[in-house]
Amino acid sequence: MKGLLRVVAEALPGSYHSYGIRHLNANLLKTFKSQKLCKLFSRAAYALRESDHKEAMELIKAKNEKVEKWISEIPKENWANVHFKGARWNVLTTNAAECFNNVLKDARELPIAALVDHTRWKVQDFFQFRRKAGATWKTHLTHRAEKWLDRSCSFGSKFLPRTCSWNEYEVLSSTHTNSVDLEKKTCMCGLFQTMGLPCGHAIAAMGLNKLDRYKYCQD
Repeated sequence: MKGLLRVVAEALPGSYHSYGIRHLNANLLKTFKSQKLCKLFSRAAYALRESDHKEAMELIKAKNEKVEKWISEIPKENWANVHFKGARWNVLTTNAAECFNNVLKDARELPIAALVDHTRWKVQDFFQFRRKAGATWKTHLTHRAEKWLDRSCSFGSKFLPRTCSWNEYEVLSSTHTNSVDLEKKTCMCGLFQTMGLPCGHAIAAMGLNKLDRYKYCQD
């Protein structure tokens, strides 16, 4: 693993290294035999607020200090959403890579040059399939992103927005008060910057001035 970290840093300067949460959880379960602690670990990993992350870690420590120590020895910027320095769109697993490994299972025994060609052909096929499918869409974004925005609009209708400045807003919900900055495309809840799509709080803020929600989606 140490060699991989060094090579990734050399080959992809400025990139950030993320550990798959499913594999970390599997190691935790194998070592400590506790599904409850695995769920708390996932909760700490997926948390988008620092306070929620700390709360989950404190619960783990209260249940088993050895587990908390084991987790603390893993650099948190490699597994915790709230501390990750890059953008991974709330994807904490390696499922996509595992799926592609399955696609290549029949080609694994090929010579390396043939394997590289086979991989390239498969990627070309996937790109062309998606290109043709995308050409038929009548929406601004992919279907998945459109559904996300629709859910955000539904949530946003329940919030109370207030203007603080030209681009900054305070959005009240039943449980939190969130600060939204439309210029920076950020929200205190963490979803806006993590997903690259407006969260319900941002949608509520946009509603004050009838702003176009698509303008605030990352490219």
